Amino acid sequence: MLPSRSFRGVSRRGVIAAAFVALAMVLGGGGSPSPATEMVVQLGFAVALVAWLLWARLGEERQRAIPRLLLWFGLALLALPLLQLVPLPPAIWQSLPSRELQQATLSLIGEGESWRALSISPPVTLAALLALLPAVGTMWGTSLLHRRDRRFLLLAIVIVTIAGALLGALQMAGGPDDFRLYEKTHRGWLTAFHANRNAAADALLIGALALSARFQASSRDEPRRRYLPIFAAAQLILVVALILTGSRTGIALLVVSLPFHWMMLRPAGANLSRRTLFAATVAFVAALVALPLALASNSRLARVAERFDATGDARFPLWEDTLDAISGFWPAGSGVGTFPHAFQPFESLEHLDQFFPNRAHNDYLEFLLEAGLLAPAILAFGAIALFMLARRAWKLSPQDHASQLFALGTLAIVALHSIVDYPLRNMAIACLAGVAAGLLTVAPRSGNAPGRNEGREDTK
Repeated sequence: MLPSRSFRGVSRRGVIAAAFVALAMVLGGGGSPSPATEMVVQLGFAVALVAWLLWARLGEERQRAIPRLLLWFGLALLALPLLQLVPLPPAIWQSLPSRELQQATLSLIGEGESWRALSISPPVTLAALLALLPAVGTMWGTSLLHRRDRRFLLLAIVIVTIAGALLGALQMAGGPDDFRLYEKTHRGWLTAFHANRNAAADALLIGALALSARFQASSRDEPRRRYLPIFAAAQLILVVALILTGSRTGIALLVVSLPFHWMMLRPAGANLSRRTLFAATVAFVAALVALPLALASNSRLARVAERFDATGDARFPLWEDTLDAISGFWPAGSGVGTFPHAFQPFESLEHLDQFFPNRAHNDYLEFLLEAGLLAPAILAFGAIALFMLARRAWKLSPQDHASQLFALGTLAIVALHSIVDYPLRNMAIACLAGVAAGLLTVAPRSGNAPGRNEGREDTK
């Protein structure tokens, strides 16, 4: 699965991309309550960008342009918070919906007639913009990598994911505070490099897809057979780690990821012996039969099973209040990253408790609140752009179908989990989504001159 030749022919850009994504996966999982590690990731991105523009250009071929659709999608994502930071004259911002409280507060200090941005909290929106830059940069950078660099990037994702699963094993074996990277975290559950068990589940699901894609990319059948036991053991470790996160949606999304695994591994399994396939099928069925017994006899797994009772889920009243907040700020929105500030005046009295929600636990609703009318426009443009890029890449690069399936599976996991959570607010998951989007492009050819298809198709 990890033959030594995987490291041969990797360009400097491939090393830079893999190193930064690994850094983001390790230190980008703390979320907004852990700004220090997020700043390290942002500084790491700045260093990677400088290295990409200066060091990587030495002795390497001419860089191709970013595919046009991907370029415009990234610019749209970055332009949104930038527009929300532009100062507006009093007559305009005071006419925006739900600005009465802001105007009254500013009037108390004599600033009621000052110029203000569309965002109700410009510092928070600026922080959101800085957090968005690495993900967009990763998306653009991945699209410029050659095929061997892309496979090396998948290998880096696999290694970090397995390391996270092993860290999770130490977390579960120790006490509730042992081997935790963040003070505010889901104690008692496997979180690996993350503070949130849901983000840890997403990372494990994405890493498992990368493992299958990398295994399928073996150039000959013999290496596949040789590394099949290691591949199976690694996938088993990731599945067990996923269950121990206790993430209900993450565990359910395992079913969504299985078709992508099957489509990736089908070419690799076509030449395997019938005995091997039969043994794998028997092992899988035996695991399914033993699962109820394991849940009943193991206290940790029993806790996981208990979490699937969603009758008292606090998300439902939270979504109701978020819809009221969306109506209050529609159509301008409150500003990217400002959900806690925008939501507070609309929280129902009957839903008040000692905990204040910092997220809507539905990224689509939260994006609607923060971006207003521009949210569905950006989402629709992004979906169309990625679909067109994926269709072109699937047609022109059949040898890259495994990495394209990894990308589609990753985006499907993130999109579906966003219905009940906020994976893209996690810098590690956002950068992995950026990798996935970048892999939905035709890999440029090696050499100093672009190929026929590269110059015509990839920059559309």
